Amino acid sequence: MAVKHRPPKSWDVLVVGAGSAGLPLAITAAERGARVLQIEADHRIGGTLHWSSGQISGAGTRLQKAHGIEDTPDEHYRDAQRIAHDTIDPVVLRLFVDHAGPTIDWLVDRGFEPAPGTPVAGEAHEAYSTRRYLWGTRAGISILEALRPHHDRLVREGKIDLRLQHRMTELLVDDRGAVRGVRANTPNGEFEFEAKNVVLATGGYAANPALWKILTPRNPLCSHANPYSRGDGLVVAGELGAAIDGSEKFLCTFAGVLENPADPRSGAFLALSPGARKVWEIFVDRRGRRFMQEDHPSIDYRERSLLRQPGNAMFIVLDQAILENAAPITVEPAAKYRARFGRHPAFVKAKTLAELARALGVPVANLRRTVADYNAAVDGRHDRKFGRHFLIRKLAKPPFYAIRAQGLTVVSPAGLRVDRKLRVLRSDGKPIRNLFAAGEVLGFGRTSGNAFVGGLSLTPALAFGRLLGESLLEW
Repeated sequence: MAVKHRPPKSWDVLVVGAGSAGLPLAITAAERGARVLQIEADHRIGGTLHWSSGQISGAGTRLQKAHGIEDTPDEHYRDAQRIAHDTIDPVVLRLFVDHAGPTIDWLVDRGFEPAPGTPVAGEAHEAYSTRRYLWGTRAGISILEALRPHHDRLVREGKIDLRLQHRMTELLVDDRGAVRGVRANTPNGEFEFEAKNVVLATGGYAANPALWKILTPRNPLCSHANPYSRGDGLVVAGELGAAIDGSEKFLCTFAGVLENPADPRSGAFLALSPGARKVWEIFVDRRGRRFMQEDHPSIDYRERSLLRQPGNAMFIVLDQAILENAAPITVEPAAKYRARFGRHPAFVKAKTLAELARALGVPVANLRRTVADYNAAVDGRHDRKFGRHFLIRKLAKPPFYAIRAQGLTVVSPAGLRVDRKLRVLRSDGKPIRNLFAAGEVLGFGRTSGNAFVGGLSLTPALAFGRLLGESLLEW
């Protein structure tokens, strides 16, 4: 016979979000004896773990020690700031590196299995100086599968009161300005929930075009993100005067296309990493000129080269011979990829270079000169302008093709400012009482600076959620 648990009128901890920060938070707080209410806008738990590549990093882990790797939080701190050009929030980074290793050990104890061959120094982003970077075989789902059994058990036992399809709309405050709970839209209407501690673990805002324009106005949105990343935590905390910053630390991912040109949330990845696929094509800007070394080994170089382009946009130019011989740029069968040209707005087909230039809106003379110069570099086996190494074939056989590509957004740069206790701060630096935050709601720029540092999006979310639940929250 099932035991019915009567919910309290007020909880010790109210967790808004059930993703990479909210799950470890709810688990550890409940195991510590807290009465936990967890609300989630989605119909399922996991949040961005359903979208994440699942890459994490930490120093001094048992996995490192098993491989004979010596590493410390201090080294992780220095390495991260080196890769991020000293742009990571030092308070947040220090808190993170001190707790990243124990968090990875905690995950392993919960059932997480690192992929064979990990940890590594570098993969997908600029390399660390030592091997501290790892992931599971099923990307972010590997982490969700490790946490779900423990979370499910605590829900069954009534220690976590999980409410799905509950979207927070407002923070409730008392007459002293302290947060006392939230108001949320639910399948049964709008309700208020009170708690001694409210933690925003609501994720970013890359699925909210209107909020993106407000918080990140200098960079267009082309996102591949959790559709529930709508910035709810930023909106409600901002209404209480919370400090939100970090938009200037935006860095695009290289690169993608909009599957639906009318929907900035329909971004899809292109296979442009020279480490995974040889780059046969050339990349040109809106003037019809090459602007970078297409096969440069540095991911950071490629991302920043695209970031400097107006609209973070470029054109990938190729001819019939390249289309027939090179691997597809999209993650789909070759026949389907080739059939896109001339049928999708982002995939352009033309009989001549002049016709292609006009279709792209670039000067005809510039594109002709760019292709002629590149073909001369192929003939001479030397790219004097950009130092490209892979010079396998000229662009000479019509028809000609181009892909309208642009920087892709997978995380949100701006977020809530917090202190070492993860309390949300006002613009004057004073904390908002009883309000905490963890995860992407802090802003990717706060945890990773203006670069993609391996594991510094997902791991801080996990570590800070765990830290809040284990020791920072009081009741």
